[in-house]
Amino acid sequence: MRVSRGAARRRWPGLAAALGCCLGVLAPTVSSAPQRPGSLRFVVVAPRAVRLGKPVPVTLRLSNAGTRKADLYLLGRTITFDIIVAGPDGRVRWRRLEGASGQQILQVKTLAPGETLELRDVWTQRTNAGAAVSPGVYTVQGVLPTDAAPLQTTLVRVRITPD
Repeated sequence: MRVSRGAARRRWPGLAAALGCCLGVLAPTVSSAPQRPGSLRFVVVAPRAVRLGKPVPVTLRLSNAGTRKADLYLLGRTITFDIIVAGPDGRVRWRRLEGASGQQILQVKTLAPGETLELRDVWTQRTNAGAAVSPGVYTVQGVLPTDAAPLQTTLVRVRITPD
């Protein structure tokens, strides 16, 4: 019996999964990403410069740049996300989730093609210990825990300028 290439391609994922189960090998899956790799875009948005002592607004944007819906498996009844601020020496000064207990609730969030999820918070220019930070260049990164590996943004720089 001959099978067309299109039919063979449609059957291949099922055959691969069955073969993997028979051999005791499971193919890695990432449930936090849509089926087309690279279709999720995760960025952190923050001002380039802020005066010393003023609040620093931070927005995390997760966009589905693909052509298919993306099912995300996120933690928390209210979506859990972290913002990490490191000082000029690279040491972490503030983490949004520092000392917080996370809910072990898994939430399925579906992003349609072109849809963006925005998560916002404000860094008050204080360390997790409550001390005010000094002027300098700080790096900000967003982290979105999922049921698998967390999604992470690239670093952005925020300059804290003297009064």
